[in-house]
Formats: sequence, C-alpha cells, structure tokens
Amino acid sequence: MRSLLKSPLFYGVIYIILYFIGYLVLAHYNYTYFGVIKLISIIIILLTIVLGIISIYKTKKEKKIKLFTSYIFIEVVTVILFFLVLGYFLGDRESAVTLYNKKMVESRSRFLSSDSVFYYDYINPFVRGNTLRKKMRYDKEISKENYSMTEFFDDEGDLINYTYSQNIEEEIEKIDVKNGSYGSTTIGSFLSSIIYESRFNKTDIIRVRVIDSALAGKDIIIVEKSTDNGLNFKNILENDDKYLVVNRDTDVTFVNENIGFIFDLGLLGRDNRYKKFLVTTDGGKSFNDVSITINGYGNLDYYYINNTPYLKDDKLVLDVSVPVGNDLKKIVLVSNDNGLTFSN
Repeated sequence: MRSLLKSPLFYGVIYIILYFIGYLVLAHYNYTYFGVIKLISIIIILLTIVLGIISIYKTKKEKKIKLFTSYIFIEVVTVILFFLVLGYFLGDRESAVTLYNKKMVESRSRFLSSDSVFYYDYINPFVRGNTLRKKMRYDKEISKENYSMTEFFDDEGDLINYTYSQNIEEEIEKIDVKNGSYGSTTIGSFLSSIIYESRFNKTDIIRVRVIDSALAGKDIIIVEKSTDNGLNFKNILENDDKYLVVNRDTDVTFVNENIGFIFDLGLLGRDNRYKKFLVTTDGGKSFNDVSITINGYGNLDYYYINNTPYLKDDKLVLDVSVPVGNDLKKIVLVSNDNGLTFSN
C-alpha cells in the first residue's frame, strides 16, 4: 500500500477519475472546462504516466523489464508530444471578453472553422457555458473586411436572429447613452426592432429599424446604411423629421441597392382607406407615394396587393387582385420608372 501511494500512476488515476466526474457534472448543467484546463489536464495525466514508468524502471533490476519500460517510455513521450502539438493546433483559443457589459468567452479555432468566432457564457476562470450564444461569420479569414454576419442563439442553442452589424453592442450602448437610459436596451429588443436588413455588396448594407411607437398602431422608423461592411450605421433619411411614421407591421423590401418599397398589404380604395405604399429610388434617402393604375376595370372601389414588387426579366412587377363579379382576378402590373408608377 505504501509503495502504491508513492507511485505517480496512482495519483494519475485519481486525477483522471476526478476530472471525468467534474466533466460529467458540468455537462449536466450545460457547462464545460476552458480549453486550457483540458490541455493542462492532458499534460498532467500523461506526465504521471511518464513518471510512473520511470519509477518502475528504477525499481526493477531485470534487463527484460528495464528494456520493456524503456520502450514504453519512448512510446509515451511520443504520445505526449503528439497530443500537445495536436491540442495546440486544433484546440480553440479562448479568452474572456466583455460584450455589452456582460463577460463572455470568445473562442477561435486555430485550424478548423477558422472563418467563425464563437461566444459562450463566462462562468469562472476554469469553467464556461457549453451553449453557443453568439457566432460571427466571415467569408474567408477573420477580418473586418471579410465579415459576413452575426448570429444570436437562445438558452437552448437555437438560432433566434442575425444581423450584419459588426458592433451591435457598441451601437446599443450609444443609443442608450443618447437616450439617457443606459443599459435598458437588450440585444433581443434591438434585433426585434429591425424590420428589414440586407447586404448588397461587400461593403454596403441597408436596414430599416423601429425607433419608437406612435398613436393609432403606428411605428416611427428610420432607414440606416453602412458603407463599411457593418462597422457603422447612419440614418440616411433626408426629410425634415429624419424619420417616417408607418402602420405597425409594415413590410419593407429592397429589390436592389437603390429601389425599395415600404408598404402594408391590405385593402386599397379610392377613399384613402389604403395603407401606405412608398417607394425609394435613391437607396432610402427619400420616399414617394407609389401610383397604381389598373386599366380596363372601370372605377374600382377596392383591390388587393398580393405581394411585394419584384424583378422579372429586368422589369419591376406587382401582382394585384381586382373584383370581377363574386371572384377576384389576378392582374400583373409593370413599372417602367423604377417603381414610381405601376400599370397594366
């Protein structure tokens, strides 16, 4: 028993047992060890094996045993070096960072998935969360120029939303400071305020965001644009108010970087019962009312817009339905002036 307590192998086995018990307990609560703790544990386990082999070599006098232990020693040292090299090049580089006043763990693979940066909950210097909370994607390598998008995940690790903003936490912080309500805006509420966001090339991104609510079920929206691949967004509306008031749940779509529509699908009529249907031809700087003309059906009391305007054979088209007797007939309208007017 006394010789067993002196053997490094005994303590190595104890460490392995404790390590895996801790690993299973952490996994039960959806936690895991930091990568560096895993690497250090591998080193400790392998070193105890090496020291145990050396101890056996010193205590045994038989040549066969010494030769065998020498062979095992060489094999174990080779395995140690292999695991250390493998762990370094394939392991994740993890570091504690602060995102929007919350400490998180940033993880970057040295080899695999080198086009992404992962974020997990920070627990303590030894343990981190095991559920992915944020993922920043890049086209080729991790750089501001190659940034693609940022994804956010819920407590179950399911994707809840995404954005093209590289600095969403900094954006929220500036908004809160400006409004005098520092810390009141959550990432979730900010993402839910974005009703449209699209990338048009490597650098230009357009998004439409609700900044406040108004009476009678209306929202106050702004149109923002980034020309530096999501590093900064600026309100580009050039009207006097620098914002638009639209019906809640209004739909927004851009067919390209210059032409976009703001509208609310619903009943349209001659007595101004129609909901707003606006078009921009300058990328969101200004908006005008869309004019719709439906020929061959007399003075229609109402008609329906079936979908958002879309490009077909390089022409803007809009599908509407008009009443014919007790039925509705689908009519395809075409615009020849970038969406300012549609007619059949």
